[in-house]
Amino acid sequence: MKICLTLFGAALLSATTSAQEIESQALSDKIFRGDGTINLLRDISGNDLATYFTQTGGLLLLGADINESAAGNESHKSVGVAIKQAQLSISTSAGDFTFTDFFTSTSAMLRESGSDSSREFSTLFGQGGSSQITGSSNLDVSKFDDVMWFENIEFKGTITSAKLNITLLSTQDSKASSAESFFDFSGGFEDFALFNIADSVLIEEANIGMEAAPGDVKYTVQENVIVAIKEATPQEPNDGASGNGGTTPVTAPPAAPAPPLLAVAALGLLILMKKCRSHATDHG
Repeated sequence: MKICLTLFGAALLSATTSAQEIESQALSDKIFRGDGTINLLRDISGNDLATYFTQTGGLLLLGADINESAAGNESHKSVGVAIKQAQLSISTSAGDFTFTDFFTSTSAMLRESGSDSSREFSTLFGQGGSSQITGSSNLDVSKFDDVMWFENIEFKGTITSAKLNITLLSTQDSKASSAESFFDFSGGFEDFALFNIADSVLIEEANIGMEAAPGDVKYTVQENVIVAIKEATPQEPNDGASGNGGTTPVTAPPAAPAPPLLAVAALGLLILMKKCRSHATDHG
């Protein structure tokens, strides 16, 4: 693992010095008792959010701070939650756009409370307290534990509203397995931040809370972490013909210019460190 990170470290450092990346931004709204709505425009303007999407190639990267109690088989060093559903809703001068496909780097087979069957849910890991990680911006990245994201954010018009709805999975029932007990939620506040690529790389590489998870908790590590960065290319402002004032982020076509060095370096580091991990899908 150290060898892999060392081999790619120079490329990432070179990229960050040659390309100015946007800063990560804490989000004021929180998730409480497993459910909530985050108004992105409380903390960033519509124009700046459009610029963010342009710079990330249509990704919404969210840092998550897992604030769950260390009860049952969870501990101060390892806590987790599962996500039942998440939806990004963007309203613009041209209409409404909704995105419901989201991703995390881990998942687990879990039974929702009241259900007799298991299915796969995206999961987030964390720990109590600070991770001591120093981020790329003024945001205290050490408070955050994991990353979730949306891909291919495309829209027309000027952003007038942008809201994120997140619902955590309730697994509390008498039949809970070790994984279901671990990935439940206890009603704590979950904090989120709008992450740039560099801070997403830092948190993903740290695998916060994963090594200390109970040995009998089974979960799957996804290989293609933030894989869309590979094709992410900052878009040139258009001429305004579509009525969006040049703020529409789109996914780059195959013939688009090469992605910026920072995006390439970030993707390479993410893929490399995932390949350096154990490829076993069942952990513990």
